[in-house]
Amino acid sequence: MMQAVARPSLKGSRIGAAAVVVLVVMASGCLGPGAVRYTRLRYNEAVRHTNDEQLLMNIVRLRYADSPVFIDLPNIISQFELAAGGSDPGRAGSQTAFGIAGITGRDTPTLTYHPREGREIAKALLNPLSADLFSVVNAGATVEQLLLLTINDLNDVPNAPRATTLTPTVPDDNSEFLRGIRILSSLRDREATELVIGTSDDPEDLSDPVARSSIDGRDLIEAARAGYVFRASGDDRLSLRRRERELFLRIRQPYVHSPEMEELARIFKLTPGLTHYRLKSELTEEAGDIHANPMGNDTLYLNLRSVLQIMTFLSKGVCIPEEHLRTGVAPTTPGPDGRPFDWTRVTAGQFFVRAQKHRPASAEVAVSYRGYWFYIAPDDVNSRAMLSILEVLFALQESGDRPLGPLLTLPVGG
Repeated sequence: MMQAVARPSLKGSRIGAAAVVVLVVMASGCLGPGAVRYTRLRYNEAVRHTNDEQLLMNIVRLRYADSPVFIDLPNIISQFELAAGGSDPGRAGSQTAFGIAGITGRDTPTLTYHPREGREIAKALLNPLSADLFSVVNAGATVEQLLLLTINDLNDVPNAPRATTLTPTVPDDNSEFLRGIRILSSLRDREATELVIGTSDDPEDLSDPVARSSIDGRDLIEAARAGYVFRASGDDRLSLRRRERELFLRIRQPYVHSPEMEELARIFKLTPGLTHYRLKSELTEEAGDIHANPMGNDTLYLNLRSVLQIMTFLSKGVCIPEEHLRTGVAPTTPGPDGRPFDWTRVTAGQFFVRAQKHRPASAEVAVSYRGYWFYIAPDDVNSRAMLSILEVLFALQESGDRPLGPLLTLPVGG
């Protein structure tokens, strides 16, 4: 007796194969946009979070007088692979009339790590910030935060400069400095002050006087491009002088003679009652004027820190476990009472890193170091802001970028 054997229909095989092709095309068409939606913010958040962890880890290391290490992640190359397969087992074994199809996809990222080393990173860490750079840093910082971070002293009023050394041997204080910058911050909150950009001419001639008729418009333009200007020097003659861009702190009426401004002038040895005060780096030649006239002047001389000094200063806000103080694992400074001096007071209210033996249940950023967890509490907005400001300062200092072209009035603070 012959039995009829069922054979797969050629038409059915073609339908199954077509179904697989359609599925592959549909999946590949959706994979690109879908992959971007799924991965971009995840990578963004991972990079942000690990940047904060690296910065906090280096601050903690500096508190222990250990070396900071920076590793960049300049490239993330993410490749998305799509694999599809299908079969048509025929009517005898098929679950559907379209055969069996399978599609799989995976993300295979390639990460490139680059340790920061050599001359460029040393320059970024060790070179003092410039007053020019100070004028463009406005990452949501208050005046108090910005000046506490970046200034060693202001008109010789110290901001705990010993806190910028790895192993200070004697305590330091910044109470008078804090009082001054808090007054300045309070004035800014009431929009009583603003930071403005202006220009001034060097009083010394850089060239011999030349006849006015020998200078044309092209000479004036070329001089301006190079940062110079022609000024009258005698009868119908001109000399070349250097033009400098300057920062000014402008005081708005009616705050010029306010009690706050009087107190600010007293603390920082300024001439009271002025509407403008210049801001200059203490490295400039005329910085010695403050010593010649200690009772009052029209300039705030900024002794600006380097990024490494800023990080070392912030490291004093790290709470050291009692065990590490007792065993000498962390450097300590004897206080007036013979007990280890509490350095966290110099950054109090603006930056504080807690420490505990076990991993914190919730933290904005946390790192494990020497058997303890060091972390910033999730509700500590000021400490988080300090990390953000430091990242901006470091990036600008490392890039070497300086503002180009004209600058508009830039208010200080947020």
